[in-house]
Amino acid sequence: MNTTRSTLFAARFLAVALIVTASAVAQSPPTTGPTHILIAYRSEPANRPAFRTYLQRDMLARLEKLKREGVLSGYQILFNPLTTAYTWDAMTILRFANYADTLRWVQIERTTPGGLNAAGLRLAKPIDTFSADLPWEGQADDPGPEKDGVYYVIPYEYSAADQYRKYVDAYVIPQVTGWMREGVLGSYRIYMNRYPVGRPWDSLFVFRYRNLESFGRREEIIAKVRKTLVDQPVWKQFSDIKQTIRTESENTIAEALQPRDGPQ
Repeated sequence: MNTTRSTLFAARFLAVALIVTASAVAQSPPTTGPTHILIAYRSEPANRPAFRTYLQRDMLARLEKLKREGVLSGYQILFNPLTTAYTWDAMTILRFANYADTLRWVQIERTTPGGLNAAGLRLAKPIDTFSADLPWEGQADDPGPEKDGVYYVIPYEYSAADQYRKYVDAYVIPQVTGWMREGVLGSYRIYMNRYPVGRPWDSLFVFRYRNLESFGRREEIIAKVRKTLVDQPVWKQFSDIKQTIRTESENTIAEALQPRDGPQ
C-alpha cells in the first residue's frame, strides 16, 4: 500500500514538474495592439499570371515606398505557384514598428482594399485580413539566398492560447532549431491571430527552407531531429498529447516574390 502511494505521489509530482517547467519558458500574452497584418488573396486562374506580375511590379514598389516613409518596418509577398481551390493564391505580410503605425493601414485600406489599387482589384480580391502577433521567429546563421527559398505555410487551430504557447515553446521550437542546425531550414516565423474566433487559423507557421533540395529532405530531417528529443520528458509529454492541443488545416507551398522590371 505504501509503495502504491509513493508511486502515485511520484507520478503526480512529475506531472506538476513538467507543467511548471513548460510554464517557465512559455511566451507571455501581448500587452499592446498587434503589429503584423497578413492579407490573403484569391485570383481566377486566367488572371494569375497577370496578378503575379502586378504584385512584382506594382505592389512591391508601393510597399517599399511605405517602408521608406516609415509606415512599414518590413513586408513580404508570398505567391502560391500552384492553382488550388483550398487555399490562397497570394499573401502579403506586413510588419509595423508599433501599433500606432498598424492603425495607419486602416487609412490606406479606404482607397486600396487589401493594399490593391484599381488595377490589382481587377485581377484578384482580398479574401481575409488577419491582425497578428509574432511571438516566435528565428533565422539560421546562413539562411541561404532569398531567391532560392521555398516557403511552407501551415495554419493551425487550437483550443487554449496559454496551453498552445507552452506547446510551441516546449515542442515546436526545439525541433525547428534542430532543422536549422541540420542546414535545411533558413528561417521560421510563428504568428498568432489576435482575433481568432471564427477565423480560418489561430496560428500560422511560415517556414523558409533554403532551397528545393532542402525542402525535399523535410520528412527525413523531421524524423532525425525527433530521435534526439524523444528522451526529453517535457518534449515527449507534448508529443504524446499534441493532437489534443491543435489541429492542422490546408498547407501552402509558396515563393517570396522579388521586384522585377520589364517583360516576364
